[in-house]
Order: sequence, then C-alpha cells, then structure tokens
Amino acid sequence: MIDLHIHSTASDGSCTPFEIVEESLSIPGLTAIAITDHDTIEGVKQLIEAGIPQAIEFITGIEISALPLDDFSSSGSFHILGYGFSIHDQKLNESLKKLKQARAGRNPRILEKLNSLGCDLSLEEVKKICGPGQTGRPHIARAMVEKGFVTSFSDAFDKYLATGQPAYVDKFRLSCREAIELILDAGGIPVLAHPGLIKPTENNSLTKLINQLVEMGLKGIEVYHTDHTQEQTAFFANLAEKKEILATGGSDFHGTLKQGVKIGTGNGTLYVDSMHFSALIDEVEKQKTIYPGTENLEKNLGHIFTDKSLLNNALCHSSYANEHQNKKMNDNQRLEFLGDAVLGLVIGQMLMEKYPEINEGDLSKLRASLVSEAGLVSMAKKIDLGRFILLGKGERLTRGNEKDSILADTFEAVVAAVYLDNGFQKTYALIESHFNEKIEAAFKGSNIEDYKSMLQEYVQEMGKDAPCYTIVKESGPDHDKIFEITVNTCKTKTTGSGKSKKMAEQNAAKNALETLKNQAQKSK
Repeated sequence: MIDLHIHSTASDGSCTPFEIVEESLSIPGLTAIAITDHDTIEGVKQLIEAGIPQAIEFITGIEISALPLDDFSSSGSFHILGYGFSIHDQKLNESLKKLKQARAGRNPRILEKLNSLGCDLSLEEVKKICGPGQTGRPHIARAMVEKGFVTSFSDAFDKYLATGQPAYVDKFRLSCREAIELILDAGGIPVLAHPGLIKPTENNSLTKLINQLVEMGLKGIEVYHTDHTQEQTAFFANLAEKKEILATGGSDFHGTLKQGVKIGTGNGTLYVDSMHFSALIDEVEKQKTIYPGTENLEKNLGHIFTDKSLLNNALCHSSYANEHQNKKMNDNQRLEFLGDAVLGLVIGQMLMEKYPEINEGDLSKLRASLVSEAGLVSMAKKIDLGRFILLGKGERLTRGNEKDSILADTFEAVVAAVYLDNGFQKTYALIESHFNEKIEAAFKGSNIEDYKSMLQEYVQEMGKDAPCYTIVKESGPDHDKIFEITVNTCKTKTTGSGKSKKMAEQNAAKNALETLKNQAQKSK
C-alpha cells in the first residue's frame, strides 16, 4: 500500500519530515509515501538534503490552496496536490514565497478579529504554544484550545476561523489554472485533492468541475481519501477511468490535529494499492519528455542554444547512452572534460581581476572551493539542472538526478556546450553572472588574511596614528611589474613587494604586524 497525502509541519501537531519517514518504515506493507504540506516544500527539501532511506519509495509533494471556480465559490478553497516536481524550480519557489508572505500578513488580521470577539491572543503566544515554523489557522486554532477559548480544534474553526465565521480572513490564493500550470512547469503532476469534500451546487456537478480542471491540465484526482465514503470512492474511481486520468490516494494525516487518522491506513479502512504509485511515476517520466522540454533550463541558464544537439549531448549521462544505443547518442564525459578546463580558466581570470592583492596560493584555494563538487552542485541546483538530465533506468530509480557527482559533472558538460555554441567571451560573461555572488561569499568566508585592516586595528588599539604607505620602487616590464612599498607606523618602517600595489601593501602590513608584535613581546 501507499500513502501520498501526509502533512509534516511539526508545529501544527503533526510529525517532522524525519519522524514521518521513521514511522512509515515501521508500518507493514507501506511501500511509498509523499509529504504534501500546505503551500510549502521545506519539509521535502530537508528530507532530500538529508537522504531518504532506500527501504521506502518517496516522491516530492505539495498541497496548494487555490481559488474555487466561479460555479463552486461556496466551497472555500480547492486543494491541488502536486507530485514529482523539481524542488529547485525557480518559478515554484518564488510563488511559494509569495504565498508564505500572504499567510504571514493574514495572521495578524485574524488575531485582531479574535481579540475583538473576546479571545485575547497574540501572535507571540501562538508561536510560543506551537513552536517555530510556518504559522496559519491550524496553529491559531491549537493556541485557542490551549488557552481555553474553545474546546477543540474543530470547534475553533466551526465558531471562528472557517469561511463565513466572524474571525475568518480571506487570503491570497492562486487560481486553479495557475496552481495546475505551476506544478506542470516544475515537471510535476497536478491532482485534485479530496474531491468528495467539495460541495456541488444544484446546477453544477463534480463531474463538470473535474472536466473543467482536466481541460486546464489536471492529471488526476484523489480517489482514495480518509473522509471519502465507499460510494464516493467508487464514483471517483469510475470517473478517473472514464477521463483516463490518474487515481491517487492518501490518509491526509495531520498528526494530533486529526485524531484517529494514521499514516497508511487513515481511519483504519483506507487502502491505496501500490499500482497507483507506479502509474504516477510513469506519468512523471512521461511529462519529462513532453513538457516543458529544455526551454526552462535555457532560461535558468541564461543562454538559448543555437545548436540544440550540444545541450542534448551535455545532458546525456553514460547510463542513458548505454541503455539507448539505438539512438546513437554520445554521453557527456568528453564535454565534462572540456567544461572543467573552461570553468577553471574563467574562474581563475575572474579571481585575478577581482582580487589583485591576493597571492597565488590563496587564489588557488579560492578557485578550488568554487569549482569543487560542492560548489558546482550548488550552481546546478540554482539552474534546476537535475530534472533535465537523461538517466538510465537504474540511475533514475536511485534518484540519480539528485546525486552530487552527477549534478557536478553535468554542470561542467553544460558549460562546455555553451562554450562550443557561443565562444569564450560570451561564456565568460555567462559564468561571471552565475558565480559573482558566490565568489564574494567565498572570499568573505575564506581564511585569507586582510593584513592592512589587521594593522589598522592593532595601531588604533595602541592609540597611534594610522599607517602611511609609500611606493619606493617599481621594477620590471609593464606586463610584469614588481612594486615595493613601505609602511610607516609606530616609529617603525617595513617594506613589502608584490605584482600589484595592493599586494605589496598587504605584504608590507604583514611585515609591520610581525615586527610590532615581536617588539611588544620583547618589552614584556
């Protein structure tokens, strides 16, 4: 059996993502899960970063609250589940950030209404009771129970927080079309959550609703749900078959907020066959080949390829080439070799130009950190590279598109493809646009000493005048000059040399520091 509808936000009474996985591993017969938190994928990101045990299959998930269609405006929100999307998709992350900000702006307004109704509750109290994390109506409801304003979680919603009740505040939501397209753009599969909880009107049936959503791109409906009756389950299963869309299911587990609902089995009668997970995975793989192609990758990268075959070659992992020899595709290993050289040259030149005062040894350390596997993986994730890599079946099943080695190697291959397609100057500009911020962060986080600043602080602590630097000599040809500079401070004069004025000043300051500290030591 499988459970593709589990909530993990610990502060609303449910388990942490890691506790969810741990509990799932202990449930006999449970083979696959999805964590589908409301309007956030932070829990999913944490799990993937930490590593998911091979003993259970896992697919990325989310539950997005969307505006109902006009004919169903009395139904509150429609919930659109998303499965199998890339957690690094830029548009998805930007949209979720907006939803989080909207939620944060909504909470004070809800609390203001509650206070006017005699429920004295502050946002600080809610956070203290519920702990850190994304705050929303479930957390406010729990705080209301804790403070004795209501007798239960459902009581808080029924009397105050639900749509139409005195403390309800509407929030910014995506339209159904926007939510569906957002999931599709991220490489995922949009599914309508618990359709049995949507109240049809006299003139508008659920069949009509699902027909409209399918036209927008909906790929499935949640047939199996804790709160569906047997009749509803049979109806939606038949409808999914007729419409040739996916049937999914899950417990809609919310921890202590939904008493009696357990992972895998819901209220004890839920059972979702593993064949539905297999069908979902197949649809995710199918979507990779037809929607939206590599256009999003080119957009994220900042380069539209003239020769698309170069990009296809860069994305072809050896496992894919070996399994599809009939396609006569070359793997990306030769491009990886070239990309490594191009990156090394460009990053080296950028460092030379940006930090002329830094010596060769420190430059080498900085470059090594930037083009290390970890450094390249962060760049690959930034452009959402993993979802576009062509992998063999074995690598796909072991989540090869999230493996550091594959991400780093493929990023190098893509750089080489850009170089062959566009030449060195434009490739340099492209790499510079992606690495500038990272270079500055690497420099600030490095152990490269700024001796001029250290000398300035040392002298100030002694109550002396600021150091004075003077050029005393320039030697060598224009393309390879050597500068010699002295620094006068605390009645001490020291000299330093270097291939730039800044480097010479740093070396002079270093020598001055050593001299002054030695003098101080001897005087003790």
